[in-house]
Amino acid sequence: MTVADNSETELVVLRKTAQDMAQTRKERLNTAHLLAAIAFRISPAAELLRERRLDVDTLARVARASNESEKDPIGNAMRRASELARSSGTREPAAIHLLVALASNRKSGAFRALEQCGVDVARLRTAAIQIAGGMIEPRRSSSHELQSRGASAPNNAPAPSSARPPARPPAQGVIVPLLPPVAMSQSPAARRAGGPARVEAPAEQVTFELPRKAESPASPKHAEPATPPTRSRTAARRRSARGAPAAPATLDPSRFELEQHKFPVLSAIGVNLTLAAARQELEPVVARDVEIDQTLDVLARRRANNPCLVGPMGVGKSSVARGLAMRIAAARDVRTLDDRILVELPLARLLSNSMRGALPERFASICKEVRESKGRVVLLLDDVHQLLAGDAAMELGGDVRAALGTGDLPMIATATADEYKRVIESDPSLATCFSPIEIDEPTQDHAIEMLQAASPSLESHHSVSISRDAISSAVSWSVRYLPGRALPDKALSVLDLACARSRRRARTTLGAEAVAEVVAEMADMPVERLLETDRDRMLSLEKLLGQRVVGHDEALQRIALILRRNAAGLRGRRPIGSFLLLGPTGVGKTETAKAIAEALFHSADAMTRLDLSEFAEPHSLARLIGAPPGYVGHEHGGQLTEAIRRRPYQVVLLDEIEKANRDVLEAFLQVLDEGRMTDGRGRTVDMTNTVIVMTSNLGSGEAAEASRARSIGFSRKTSASDREIETVVVGAARGALPPELYNRIDEVIPFAPLSREHVREVASRLLAALSKQLESARKVRLVFDGEAIEALLDLGGFDPAFGARPMKRTIARLVEAPIAEIILREQIPEGGSLRLHRRADGSIGLEAIKARSAAHMHLS
Repeated sequence: MTVADNSETELVVLRKTAQDMAQTRKERLNTAHLLAAIAFRISPAAELLRERRLDVDTLARVARASNESEKDPIGNAMRRASELARSSGTREPAAIHLLVALASNRKSGAFRALEQCGVDVARLRTAAIQIAGGMIEPRRSSSHELQSRGASAPNNAPAPSSARPPARPPAQGVIVPLLPPVAMSQSPAARRAGGPARVEAPAEQVTFELPRKAESPASPKHAEPATPPTRSRTAARRRSARGAPAAPATLDPSRFELEQHKFPVLSAIGVNLTLAAARQELEPVVARDVEIDQTLDVLARRRANNPCLVGPMGVGKSSVARGLAMRIAAARDVRTLDDRILVELPLARLLSNSMRGALPERFASICKEVRESKGRVVLLLDDVHQLLAGDAAMELGGDVRAALGTGDLPMIATATADEYKRVIESDPSLATCFSPIEIDEPTQDHAIEMLQAASPSLESHHSVSISRDAISSAVSWSVRYLPGRALPDKALSVLDLACARSRRRARTTLGAEAVAEVVAEMADMPVERLLETDRDRMLSLEKLLGQRVVGHDEALQRIALILRRNAAGLRGRRPIGSFLLLGPTGVGKTETAKAIAEALFHSADAMTRLDLSEFAEPHSLARLIGAPPGYVGHEHGGQLTEAIRRRPYQVVLLDEIEKANRDVLEAFLQVLDEGRMTDGRGRTVDMTNTVIVMTSNLGSGEAAEASRARSIGFSRKTSASDREIETVVVGAARGALPPELYNRIDEVIPFAPLSREHVREVASRLLAALSKQLESARKVRLVFDGEAIEALLDLGGFDPAFGARPMKRTIARLVEAPIAEIILREQIPEGGSLRLHRRADGSIGLEAIKARSAAHMHLS
């Protein structure tokens, strides 16, 4: 191997090698590609990676799903490596310094790639520092493969060993073993260019392969010679995702096979997940390490060693079991579990093609086969309640309970929380057999990682390239606009449907726009609103609120100011906003809450409304957050907590707050202060993505008396009397509400009574909405003018004490009822028009205009 005169060239070559890998695989360059480049070349750093079963192919696949959080990750890694070399007394940096830099930066994609591969990064970093500092001397390998590779290396490639700092006295008792080098198949073109070796592959799939030798001292004692790395395109795409803990290349999958003559029933209806994992045929599982560890702990118990994965539909309970199979196949856990075979037993197959009375015989055969496996076979049963409490349970009788009780049927079960409480927890004999493991819905960041891991399979199936924006948009939009389903299932469904639609339209790349189209259809909202950025919407918030609310410009400005401030990230863990709206009835307090819901969450229905006059008794708190365990109705949850759990992004409207019991009001202290609420079962509900709107009529009586005293309402905002009335209203609310609640509200906003001009604008909007409704349902237009609106005002539509509600009643009585009669009498054809006008005597007239004739109806 030729030694370069300038060892700095080593980092340059490593960077070029990483760039070549990324370009060949059509990926964005990141620091995980640098790890793959380190593993590709011969150096002490590469041997440290190979000791941990990380070869070029594994690292290159993981690099595809790695994310970077720094602006210039490659340059930063190079600079850190140079600084480490100088600090250790080495003239030029080498691959070992670059490995230390990558393993020290938690924000780098390389660090996360090492974690996803199951590497103890701290130990790797310590070993690399010891070699870089000369504290230990790595053993040199003299195998024939190393010599042949060194002889064929290009002259411009520096020997990494030349960059190693002068050895210091080795530390006592510290040994860093080296694996034998690997053989490499290199194309002639690559040798001439000095680039990385490549396995010959079709043009559409060029991968970096480094087969591991079977005599590796790091291999398990039971390992068999490695099989050639010839796998299908689909399997390779699945394993290329981030976090796929691939089984070692020396592992023989046949050790997990079930012999058909010994296990005929399990082989016929079961799915051997451990064998599939050993063959690397399963989808990668990420962000579930804690749950997998808990499952392993339960399986290792002496009693109650049947884990039951409990969680809502779609959170990935079965994925945890598949991740466990991948752990076992990779032989990365305790030795007592290395030989376990996890067999999925679909209940549909178990129950199908069986006559009545044949099911107990089939189940007995399964129990016999599991028993004869001497603890190796563990069953996976999804929705186990169907077997324990459905029609199957009636036919099996007590066979399942008996097998579980004697330990002859080891299993991993899954169930929803409600079904677990109904079927298993309520039965003491079953509860002692199972150990529940809560599988919570993943966070948005973890859901993005899960979709990135699943994207290669979707890309392979649909022949569509999925962008990172599409993945993040699918997660964020599904959380906000698709309540009732859980992550990652709903985001994956959105992404799958968007890919199918893109393929049908002959598109090769999936972007955020295609995802927005799918989510908009599911949420029944305009796609333009979905693609509108939060920044644009927040900056025009006053205009959006003013489209629904009339006559309260100053109040809307104060609301928009709070919402913008909190949306900018200056609210901590509190809700997006909390408001107390004060004023007489009919001025638009509830309409303001609907306007906030439509502006922020794109739907006026994104709101939970609670009439707190129904919570006047202390015991009504149980209705709000749910009854504690042991009380009647505890399994149903609370009205508010369950609504927030189903739809986290919404407005919570607390109507007539002054009528609620003090115990109920105090339950909102933690909501306004920390953005959370604890339900009756002790579960915490996140309310940081909600807007809390409280309404009250406190002080309205005092304001009305003051208005009558000066014969003017306080619609004129600039007068001193208006300010005095506002002070009276706010003072009444301050005295009626608990101080600790009042002080946690973001803004207390009094609403002034509506003037005649304001009610005229309300009438115009109501008539326009009625015309739109008629045109949509009956193809009939309603035409009106200002004189007609004045007539409605004079005929009882305006009352300063009741706001806009009298106008709604007047329109219903004088306009909607006659229109309904005209339609039922078929006096107006489709495509016609109705003209609303004021008659000479001040009454309202409706004129039904046909093609060449008119039908008149005069109303008194």
